[in-house]
Amino acid sequence: MRSPVRRWAALAVVLLAACGTVVGCAEPDWKDRYVDERVSRMMTESLTRLAGSRPEYPGVPMRNLTPFAWDGLFFFESGPQGGNVRDKTGFSILPEREYVQENHSLLVFLNGPNLAKVVLLKDGLSFPLYYANGKKYSSQARMISMDGKRVMKLVEPTAFQRLYHRDTEFKIIERLRTLRDERKKSVPIGDLGFAWDEMRVIEPRDLKKKTGLSYAGLEYRPSFSAFMVFSHRGRVVRIAEMGDMFFPPEHRRAWHGRKWGDRTMIVAREEWASFTLREP
Repeated sequence: MRSPVRRWAALAVVLLAACGTVVGCAEPDWKDRYVDERVSRMMTESLTRLAGSRPEYPGVPMRNLTPFAWDGLFFFESGPQGGNVRDKTGFSILPEREYVQENHSLLVFLNGPNLAKVVLLKDGLSFPLYYANGKKYSSQARMISMDGKRVMKLVEPTAFQRLYHRDTEFKIIERLRTLRDERKKSVPIGDLGFAWDEMRVIEPRDLKKKTGLSYAGLEYRPSFSAFMVFSHRGRVVRIAEMGDMFFPPEHRRAWHGRKWGDRTMIVAREEWASFTLREP
């Protein structure tokens, strides 16, 4: 009669032999091992909604779509072999000769030297994506609609894009509404949510010459407007855009090159639909 120890040893040999076959204990697929299916589904839903809204400039930060910490992101289109993914990211996610399947995008998120998350998106008609294959993007990268279509482009923000904020424009318009609703003649620009001590009004064609900043190559097209460029201690900290309806060109022309201090007043014009500026 065999002892229990011998029976267990024999069983182990059988299992080891079975695991050497294809049908036995085959290694799990790379997608099962690395891809976070829950996050992949969540991002697919978010990007589908985002494509439907056709996000305009300055776009939606990628970090708003990701409920986890990361500071670097690689995008891979269908086709690259696992060796290419490993060379770019430093992680062997796909087997050496495995491909990212057709109509899919592989997203590899890093957090410092660590692998943060692997996401597999089936992009196509729902949310076509345009990005640089194999490029590393920062956590500041944003999704922007291309020419108002469902196709979305992943862009790395420039210095101009980091400084341009539409909420500053909305705050200034609120000041104008205060003039109209309370029948006041003037109100200070005041606190806009950031420190500033100087403001210049700059036409879009002069922005690069005056500040060194450029919006070229971005999905942004200035129309009938001017930039209000705010600085603090000699450094540009915020850029707002004001349309001609609120900020008529006939008032702006006399201000070219002029610097306004943080006590500048917004002065209502007679029609209460636009404003000019005045030092106190």
